[in-house]
Amino acid sequence: MVEAGGGDKTFSTRTAARILAVTPERIRYWVKRNLVRPLNSGGRKYRFAFNDLLEMRLAKELLGSRQHIDPIQRCIERVRALVDPDRSVTSLKLVNDEGRIVVRDGPSLIEAETGQLLLDFDRSYRPGKVEDGFGPARVRERFEEARRVADEDPLRALTIYSELVGREPGNFEAHLRLATLLEREGDLGGALRHLLGAAAIVPASADVHLKLGLLYRKKDEHQIALRSFLRTLECDPASVEAHRNAAEVYEAMGRKRDSQRHLSAIHRLIKGD
Repeated sequence: MVEAGGGDKTFSTRTAARILAVTPERIRYWVKRNLVRPLNSGGRKYRFAFNDLLEMRLAKELLGSRQHIDPIQRCIERVRALVDPDRSVTSLKLVNDEGRIVVRDGPSLIEAETGQLLLDFDRSYRPGKVEDGFGPARVRERFEEARRVADEDPLRALTIYSELVGREPGNFEAHLRLATLLEREGDLGGALRHLLGAAAIVPASADVHLKLGLLYRKKDEHQIALRSFLRTLECDPASVEAHRNAAEVYEAMGRKRDSQRHLSAIHRLIKGD
């Protein structure tokens, strides 16, 4: 499961392993070798921040092109020495350049293992961050990229959607896609925040309120779920799924008359079709 608190998402070892397509044992080995530092290390129940997942993905890419972990470990340690303790390694935009770690800090490029300053003639080191001054066409391009890779590389899709939402807080569709992906990865708190964001952007969206209700049901918050289903029906009185869920919640609450009212509405809607 993923916990959310204070606006920060954390991932368990098992969830991180699923997102990265590696084994939990491999992640524990990386922690043991200090390639990644979990937020808490009480026993073997580690919690990882989103930036930790980015570091682990980089480690996975680099290990695929090297025979030994020691050079990569030295590179990561060298990079950490370049920044303040409170600054994330990933804020430097680490890039896998054919097996070597290249670090971008603003306009500077540094080869991590040697500390050598590199010249960036063609500005080719761009690890997927939305560029300054991007326009609607670039937004659509990045959005389509995230949609395309969501199944095979959810971490990359999460990164792109997060950047789009950070740059365009009013991007309704990005909030929805991000919520769907976060829910799929087990981060119910993060999914809820983005669904609420989408609801604030388009308050009359029946689809958003239905998704909110279903998510609240999954979190066993039935009273709030019921309010979301009723709000869905205000936006779309013909929503069979909202009627059905409202009926089920009322039934669980022992309010059989209200449950029957929604079941009757379903019957009328189906019969009318």
